[in-house]
Amino acid sequence: MNIGYTRASDPSRYGAVILAAGLSTRMKEFKPLLPVDGRPAVTGLAETLRGAGIEDIVIVTGHRREDLQETIRDQRLTEIYNEKYESGMFSSIQAGLAKAGEAFSDKKGYFLVPADCPLITIRAIRMLMTAADEKAEGEGSAAETSFFVPTFEGKKGHPLLVPAARVGEIVSYNGEGGLKAITDSCWDQMVRVPVPDEEVLLDMDTPEHYEEIKRFVSYGCQREKLEVLASMKRIILVRHGETEQHEEPMFIGQYDVPLSDEGRDQARQLGEALTEVIAADVAAEKNYVPGVSLGREPLPAIDRIYCSDLCRAKETADIIADQISDAYRRDRIYADVQPLQDLREIDLGPWDGRPVREIREEEPDLYERRGKDLFAFKTGNRSENFYDMQYRAMAALRKILADDYARNIIIVAHSGVIRALENNLRGLRVDDPWEPVEKGGYRIWTE
Repeated sequence: MNIGYTRASDPSRYGAVILAAGLSTRMKEFKPLLPVDGRPAVTGLAETLRGAGIEDIVIVTGHRREDLQETIRDQRLTEIYNEKYESGMFSSIQAGLAKAGEAFSDKKGYFLVPADCPLITIRAIRMLMTAADEKAEGEGSAAETSFFVPTFEGKKGHPLLVPAARVGEIVSYNGEGGLKAITDSCWDQMVRVPVPDEEVLLDMDTPEHYEEIKRFVSYGCQREKLEVLASMKRIILVRHGETEQHEEPMFIGQYDVPLSDEGRDQARQLGEALTEVIAADVAAEKNYVPGVSLGREPLPAIDRIYCSDLCRAKETADIIADQISDAYRRDRIYADVQPLQDLREIDLGPWDGRPVREIREEEPDLYERRGKDLFAFKTGNRSENFYDMQYRAMAALRKILADDYARNIIIVAHSGVIRALENNLRGLRVDDPWEPVEKGGYRIWTE
């Protein structure tokens, strides 16, 4: 699909619902009116929707409804007050779609726009409309029940484009799981639309997320290129050692399994091997005289090791650090270990730590779906897929590279995380082909 700046054939066929009724509990401030890029978040979203050609916009209010009235008037929004706003977002989705379907009944679909996702772009909205139009042209009535969602580097973002044909089903639903239960039941009708805008992923659920959004805006809504951050660095990606074994194959993501005796031996061997890797750097640094010495400029010795905070990776990193520190104690080189939660393996939710056989027998449909949709599949509301894990791990890598001036970087993690990091360093993504690193192995990346 072309990911350029596109315009839907007829934006007037689409409406939108801005969800602004929530309690903002974790944020501790009223999110719809927080300033983002010089204007209140909800104002920016309304202007973005109109910039994409969408004029018919419903806003769902609830908590602090009175504080939104001026914005509603100025932006010419159609209000629906959700009396059940304290029960959660799905009640606002139902109220908003019911009102949109009544007030703007001629629409092909409606965008669901959370007020805490303030950086959604005109381009992303237009690309979703274009994708819906193209699917309708190619498949006719079969496309009328499809949802459309933007993705950045595979990870799903906002807004969700809900087809008009699904509004009645959503409004009348009273089961568990809310909207996700409905979309999961028709997962093969969720059209993922790649967009070049990271903005579709950014929300302000917490003060920390809000600060990140402000930083992102201050840098012109751009990230420094990974190749620039990694320039002149040598990155050593290490997979943890062998873990204690179970009687049968298990789903092991963030399930915290310790190293086995074999794994500890592998970690010691890793420490010895990595000590040799940096030995030439230590020797070169001692003998190097700028402008005089021939040969390569030395890389400073490793003094920090980053790792997942799961015990199998942390213990591997600790053993490696001890090996390096022992070898270069005389040179006062000590390797400290810094565990990071964002370097954990993929979160498999309710499947984590359970036998594969058990899942295959008890949830055969989901198990089969996972096989068909491996990288995008999630096991539950609070789990991750590979794209979610990639985004999290890459954010950790970017921070490491930006904050650590060392030119040797060691990261001890898990197979999925290493796949995401190495492929991205090579200009690829987690779902591209990759040669696995064995347990207790490592791989060196240099530009």
